[in-house]
Amino acid sequence: MYLDLPDVCDHNHQLANFAFLGTSVTGAVYENRDVWMAHCGFPSKEFNGCFLKVPGRRHEASVEVAEAWYGGVSLPYVIRMRTDLEEACAQALTDAGYVREEEETPVMALDKIPDAPPFQLDDLEIRYVESPEDLARFQTTTMEGFGFPGDAGKLFLTPAFHARPGVRLFLGCVDGEPVATSALVATNGIAGIYFVATKEGSRGKGYGEALTWAAVCGGREFHCTVSCLQASKMGRPVYERMGFATPAHYIAYSKPDESTQA
Repeated sequence: MYLDLPDVCDHNHQLANFAFLGTSVTGAVYENRDVWMAHCGFPSKEFNGCFLKVPGRRHEASVEVAEAWYGGVSLPYVIRMRTDLEEACAQALTDAGYVREEEETPVMALDKIPDAPPFQLDDLEIRYVESPEDLARFQTTTMEGFGFPGDAGKLFLTPAFHARPGVRLFLGCVDGEPVATSALVATNGIAGIYFVATKEGSRGKGYGEALTWAAVCGGREFHCTVSCLQASKMGRPVYERMGFATPAHYIAYSKPDESTQA
């Protein structure tokens, strides 16, 4: 069966989460025919998500599975779906005590990957992460770029994640010092872009865009023809300038008592 663009973006998002959190020190993943779920092992609900594959189908059972799984590890979580599929289960989630969060996450896609990055900077060296030393630098730079303690990278950006088929990590350095990162997770012709992060003192210089292009074009190695990502508010204008369109959005539902814990 032919899958449309939002479907293949969903699939890449799932496999990237399984590769990332499924190889982490503290996280875990789960899947059945109706949902896939992942958690990071910490009470940070944005990283503990249950994704409804087919909203409206067996949603009561899906909610029960999510509540049992996350309840078993005492972690707050959200239930996510695409907004174009939300209507089928929105009332059931509301009746079960879940509240729709205001902010939607743009799912963005670039339907033509160029042969080479069209945007490069003379002062920025971009290279594949290959050695354990470079992986350690990638771990620290990514976490610091996202505002987390650098040591957290050892828990999540593990050698097992780095070794997964289709995963490529990119490190950007200026004068030998790491300033930005990106990651490629290639699945079935789709180049998923993740972990685009720039250290606070190095922002506004185009490093994030350059690292994004490196990961996008890295998809050529895996014969990818489309690239996708989930955009933050800060990143969306950059991705739009690069030519990414927005074929879908994700929305999250959570319970009020869990919202106060995150």
